[in-house]
Amino acid sequence: MPSDNNLTQEIIDEYDDVRKFFIKNPDKKAIELFLRSFGEGDGWGVYQLVEDFFYQCSDTDVKNEIKNVLEDITIPDSVRYWVTQTAADFNDEMLRNGLEISLQSKNIDIKDAANEAIDLLDE
Repeated sequence: MPSDNNLTQEIIDEYDDVRKFFIKNPDKKAIELFLRSFGEGDGWGVYQLVEDFFYQCSDTDVKNEIKNVLEDITIPDSVRYWVTQTAADFNDEMLRNGLEISLQSKNIDIKDAANEAIDLLDE
């Protein structure tokens, strides 16, 4: 997705329509696509709602895809931030390595999200 500065109502409406489609029609193949879709910003409030789709999928499938994305050191910060946030909701030890990568980010928001997710793992 483009950054919020370049987002249009048409683009975010289409993204939201796709999100709603997959909530009603969960598909394992869409998990990674959504995890890698986040642009800079909050998608005008829609990115927070993407988790509604993840909750319709198998926890194992979601966790595996979160792990794969978090361990990809080439992802942009916008993706890393949102996937790190999502990792806290799908709390699992298998995500620790990817969260450690997020913890090394120079972006304070990513580091904060990683700290929160790791704290949940350590409880």
